[in-house]
Amino acid sequence: MAINITEKLVRSSLRLRGYDYSDPGAYFVTICTDQRICYFGNIVDGIMISFPVIDVVREIWLDIPKQFLYVDLDAFIIMPNHIHGIVVVRKELMNQVSSEAKSWISMKNSNQMLGKIIRYFKAKSARIIHDSGFPRFDWQPNYFERVVRSPRELNAIREYIINNPIRWILDRENRLSENFNMDLDKYFLDIFER
Repeated sequence: MAINITEKLVRSSLRLRGYDYSDPGAYFVTICTDQRICYFGNIVDGIMISFPVIDVVREIWLDIPKQFLYVDLDAFIIMPNHIHGIVVVRKELMNQVSSEAKSWISMKNSNQMLGKIIRYFKAKSARIIHDSGFPRFDWQPNYFERVVRSPRELNAIREYIINNPIRWILDRENRLSENFNMDLDKYFLDIFER
């Protein structure tokens, strides 16, 4: 019996069906290190003890609005093996960019804009981390994203991000947690349903 290898390689999409990811709005993003290796530090008693490589990640993340002029950043945190952040695509900023950039934004594949932002972040940070002595560092191939659907949800996500270190023992990215690898929808249900 022949095995259809392409069937095994297809990932289920985490994206909201029918949503144009070039639309102005806020997006909750989680990006994990490959195999969830704790390259960025450890958490002791709810406090992040950082490794030096964390500075690279922070610098590249904060550089995103300089590279994508129509993007702003909101709450952000670096955990031992992942980051959480809110990326805001701002309509008023999109209106200020050049006509060349506007045509790029409105291209047929503009729903890939958030993906381009994340690819920039992952590629640049990985390259610098490799050059600083960690050649095996890598990010997971995919990332989690969610369209922020209301101001109430935005505030709940901000609170989750800020409190993430004190909740590390329950974090789905923590191998020692009872929630390790829990279904994303189930794990984030308490945030998104507030």
